Amino acid sequence: MKIALFTPYSPEIGGGSVQLRSHLEQIPDLDVVWHYLAESPVAGDRRRWIGRPLTPTQFGLDISARTAFLPGSTAPVQEMVKQMDANLYWVVAHYEGISVAAELLAQGKKVHLTVHDEPLAMIIRSRRYRALYPLVSKLFKKVLFGVRSVDVTSWGMRDYFKGKYGLNCFALYRSLSELPAMRFAPIANELRVGHIGSLYHPEPFRCFVKACRASSAKQNRALKIVRIGISPEMDKIASENPEIFENCGELGEREAVPILGNCNFLYAMYPDGFRFQGFRRTSLPIKLSTYIQAQRPIFAHTPGDSNLAKIVIRYGVGQVCASVEEADMQGSIAEIVGSKVTRDEFEKLRNDLMGMRQLQELRDALTG
Repeated sequence: MKIALFTPYSPEIGGGSVQLRSHLEQIPDLDVVWHYLAESPVAGDRRRWIGRPLTPTQFGLDISARTAFLPGSTAPVQEMVKQMDANLYWVVAHYEGISVAAELLAQGKKVHLTVHDEPLAMIIRSRRYRALYPLVSKLFKKVLFGVRSVDVTSWGMRDYFKGKYGLNCFALYRSLSELPAMRFAPIANELRVGHIGSLYHPEPFRCFVKACRASSAKQNRALKIVRIGISPEMDKIASENPEIFENCGELGEREAVPILGNCNFLYAMYPDGFRFQGFRRTSLPIKLSTYIQAQRPIFAHTPGDSNLAKIVIRYGVGQVCASVEEADMQGSIAEIVGSKVTRDEFEKLRNDLMGMRQLQELRDALTG
C-alpha cells in the first residue's frame, strides 16, 4: 500500500516535522513517501520536493475558488496533487494542506488528516491570513467530514473537535519510546533556566526574566538563562540582558537534552489573551517532549485553560504560573526551585502521552 504524506513545510523544519519523523521511525514497514513544499529540497530518499509554498495571493485565490466566494484559481494546488501518486493520502492540515486535502477529496481520493495546530486558531493569530478566516473555516469543516480519519495533537484538541463539530478523532502526539538516563549535577551558586525553540510572545518572557533576576539575587545566586535554537522574539530580550544569557545555538535533540538536564528548571509558554486562546487550548508545544527527556521541572507560563498547564498539573512535573506580575512569578520560581520531580513522574507522562499505544491507532487509520 503506497501512502503519500503531504506537508506544506520541509521535513527538517518545525515541531510538526519532529512529530511526523518520530512516527515514521516507529513504523518503518509502511511505504510512505513524504511530499513537501519548501524553498529548496532537502536530503532523503523517501522525500519528494514538489515546489515552493503558495504566495498569500495564490492561497487566497484557491480558498476563494473552493468556497465559491470569489473567482479564483485552483491550478497551483492541482499541480501539486499531480505529483503525488498513492493508495492513501496523509495530509497535514496547515494552510496549503487544507487546499490539498480538498482537492484530493474532489478527485475521490482516500485521505487521512493530521491536525497539529488547529487551523482556525492559526488563522486568527496570523496577520497575513486573518482576513481569510470565514473562507478557511468553511472549507476546513468540509474537509474534516470528507476525510476517512483524523488525528490531532492533544487530548484537548480531540475533545474540542468532538464538542464543536461532533467529530470522532484520536490524539497523536510525538512518539517517544523511552527516557534517557539522566543525572542532574547542579552548578554551585547558580540558577540555570533552560529554554529550547521559539517564543510565542516576547512580553511575558521579558517579565519572567525580570522575576528571575530578582529571585536569583534573593538567593545570592548567579542567573543563567540557557537558550537553544533560533528565536527572533528572544533575540531582543537576550540583547538587553547579555550577561545572563548563554546561547548554545542550534543543536540536535541528542546534544540539547543533556544541557537542559543540567538546568534547575525549564521554561515553556502559551500566552494569555483571546488571540492565543484557541491555540493554547488545543495545541501542545513540541519542546515538551524534549523537556520530558531532560527530566527537569517545567515552569509553565500560561493560563490554566491551556493544554500545557493541564499536563503539568496532571502529572506533577512542574509549576503553572498564569501571571506576569513579578511577585507572583517569584513565588512560582521559589516553589519550582525547591521542588523535586522524579523520573517515575516523567515516565508516566511519557508512557501516557507519547508511548507506543498511540501508534497502533495511526497504523489502523493508515492501513485499515
